[in-house]
Amino acid sequence: MNAAMPEFPPRGSCDSHVHVIGPKSRFPLAAGHRYTPMDAPSADLAAMLARLRLDRVVLVQPSFYGTDNACMLAAMAELKASRGVAVLPERVAETALAELHAQGIRGLRVNIASVGPASAETVRQSVEAAARLCEVHGWHVQLFVSSDAIEPLAPILAALPVDSVFDHFGLIAPGAGNGALRALVRLLESGKTWVKISGAYRITEHPDDPRIDPLARRLCEANPERVVWGSDWPHTPPHTLQKSGDVGSPFQNIDTRGLLDLLPRWLKDDALVRRVLVENPGRLYDFD
Repeated sequence: MNAAMPEFPPRGSCDSHVHVIGPKSRFPLAAGHRYTPMDAPSADLAAMLARLRLDRVVLVQPSFYGTDNACMLAAMAELKASRGVAVLPERVAETALAELHAQGIRGLRVNIASVGPASAETVRQSVEAAARLCEVHGWHVQLFVSSDAIEPLAPILAALPVDSVFDHFGLIAPGAGNGALRALVRLLESGKTWVKISGAYRITEHPDDPRIDPLARRLCEANPERVVWGSDWPHTPPHTLQKSGDVGSPFQNIDTRGLLDLLPRWLKDDALVRRVLVENPGRLYDFD
C-alpha cells in the first residue's frame, strides 16, 4: 500500500457477503434443508467485523433457512450499519415489503447453486419473480448460479427493471476465459449488473491462487463502479460435501483476515480498493 491510503481497510469499509446461523434452538432450520451447519450467531459476526475493522456489513439469507428470514433480521437489528439480502416467496404483500425495507433489506437472492440443478425456464421465472418484488422499493436481484448460467441469463437480466448482482465471481474459475466471463464483462459494462469478488475459495482450491488476481482486475476494468467485496463468513463447507443431519457440518478453515488482505494485491490501486470496500457498497446497499 502507498501513502495515498494511510489505513487499511479504509474507514467505512463493508463486508458485503456474510451469513448468520442460529442459535438453532431459537431459529430452527427450514424443513428439508440439504445440510446442517454449525451455529454462527450475530455475536460471532460482530467480533469478526471488529477484528477486521469493518464498519458495515451485508447479511445474506442462506439456503438452509428457506424463506424464513427471522434469523437474519434479528441479527441485523443487533448490528450497527447493516443491510440484508432476503429470500422470499413469489408473492408478498406490499405492506410486508415495506416492513422489510424499513428493517434494512435491499435485495432478494435467487439461489440455484446451493439447491441443485434447475432448468433455464425455472431460473428465468425465479429471477423475474424476484425482480417484480424488488421493483417496489428499488432493490436488486442477487444471483448465486453456476457460471454456465450467466450467458443464457444475460438477455433476461438486461431486460429487468432492477439491477442484478452475482455472488462469488459468478463462480467463474480463474483462467477459464470462457463465454461466462465474456458475458459477465458485458453485463458489468452495461451498468445494470454488479459482481461480488467474494468467496475466492469457492472458485479455486486456495484463495491465495495467483490466477484470481487477473480475474478480479478484469471484472473491475469492465466497470469499477459495479464491484463489491465480501468475505463469505463463516465459510460454510463446499456444497458437494454438505450433508443433512443433526450434527453440524464444520466450517472451512479459512483465514477471513487473509481474504481481506488479498484485495490490495488483486487490485493494485488504493483508490480502487476504497471504491470496492466503501463507495460501491455505500450506493448498492443504500448506506449513504
